[in-house]
Amino acid sequence: MGNKIILSLILLVTGFILAYSYQYVKNHHIENGTANAQYQQEKELRDEIISEQNSNRSLQNQLNKVRGKIQTNEENLAKQKTTAGKLVTDLTKYRMLNGQTKVSGPGVKIVLSDANYVPNGTDPNDYIVHQQDIQEVIYELNAIGAEAIAINGQRFSSHSYIECVGPVVKVDGERHSAPFVISAIGDSDLLMSGLNMTGGVVETLIERGIDVSVEKVNSLTLDPLL
Repeated sequence: MGNKIILSLILLVTGFILAYSYQYVKNHHIENGTANAQYQQEKELRDEIISEQNSNRSLQNQLNKVRGKIQTNEENLAKQKTTAGKLVTDLTKYRMLNGQTKVSGPGVKIVLSDANYVPNGTDPNDYIVHQQDIQEVIYELNAIGAEAIAINGQRFSSHSYIECVGPVVKVDGERHSAPFVISAIGDSDLLMSGLNMTGGVVETLIERGIDVSVEKVNSLTLDPLL
């Protein structure tokens, strides 16, 4: 009887130990499984974040390249605009010089008249305005910076010519007689200073006996060539 009780106790304790061991292993396995699942989830999230960061970095690099191209294009466009603006300015200037456009602005007016007095014994031809006298004034005006010139209202261009025909001169085939009114648009102070400088064309003509008057004009309008 005593042995049976002892055996029963042993079996009971053994069963308890086995049951406890089984439950412990089971719980431990579940905990490990949960930890592995959390680790896997964290790993997937971390990989996703890294992937997004790499994608953002790649997009940022592409954006920087696009910005660089846009900046380069804007700089090239600005240079082209500057060049185009300069070309337009030059073209306008050449059109004005060639008499292709109507021009208005300040300037000067020079009047060349034949001498009223011819000393006895001298050649009267020396006291009249010749083609070369008009040409010298125009040379001086162009050198000073005149933007547009007209002779007796007829526009004078860089392709114009003057010829002497007896008592008159022809400008591009149109006949003109004294007095010759030469109108020039430009910086009036600069034009006046250049024309009236010592030893200049005006002083030379006056010394020859030619009547010369030079005046500053606030506003002139020169029509284009027909």
